[in-house]
Amino acid sequence: MADDKTRRGSPDSKRLNKSEPYEMAYATSKRASPARKAAAQNGSARAVVAGTRARKAAPSTTPASRAKSSASPAMKRTNEGAAPPAAKRATRAAPKPPKEEKTTENTAPKTMKEADAVDLLTDDHLEVSALFKKYEKLADKQAPGEQRQALARQICAMLKAHTSIEEEIFYPAARDAGLGADLLDEADVEHASAKDLIAQIESSSPEADHYDAKVQVLGEYITHHVVEEHTEMFPKCRRAGMDLVGLRGEMEARKLSLLPAEPALQAPRRKGAKAESPSKA
Repeated sequence: MADDKTRRGSPDSKRLNKSEPYEMAYATSKRASPARKAAAQNGSARAVVAGTRARKAAPSTTPASRAKSSASPAMKRTNEGAAPPAAKRATRAAPKPPKEEKTTENTAPKTMKEADAVDLLTDDHLEVSALFKKYEKLADKQAPGEQRQALARQICAMLKAHTSIEEEIFYPAARDAGLGADLLDEADVEHASAKDLIAQIESSSPEADHYDAKVQVLGEYITHHVVEEHTEMFPKCRRAGMDLVGLRGEMEARKLSLLPAEPALQAPRRKGAKAESPSKA
């Protein structure tokens, strides 16, 4: 009589002889394939058992595994990129460092194809910024007073010519082009503050109190003013459709008439520009 497991339909119920391997019992059942039945009839039990164990050890052939194995290389790359590992998803990129402080150099607008009035003013800004840095080094080294005074006067002369061509030519043209009055009025006030410091520097000597400090404060005023022009005024002027190329010629002529005759204070000539021939009497 069969035991409890056999009565309840366990896998042992398929065995006629419990000492017989399960693979042989299954090979003689109705569910076995013809190849397995033939192997069982020939008595090759070892072949049946070995084949069963080989199939168990073989990779899975489920529909999902077959689809995965038959996928194209492009599809495999897509699937791999669609579900990155959890460790990578949790990783956050390192924060970027804060932007550097705005200076005359890193706010200078890009040069257009044809040199215009904005390029002329930008060249002045960069040149006077370099002179202020040179003066700062002289002050730190406690250079002779004559050397510092000569450089300070060169800076003042350049700034007076620069502010004049802006106030006489560039700013009025910007107002006519529709630039905001607040922006231009603020620029006029900043010019007035700079002119006051320039007058104090020109009327004093390097031995006077706060001489170096006045030059340094003037440089800070100019840097603040220049950055505002580079980032606000000049972009608006170019978008307003001003005739900046035509303004440049007028501003250059006025600047040459304002600068002293010393070679060091002459207007800088742009790279590639041809020297003007002297006019005939």
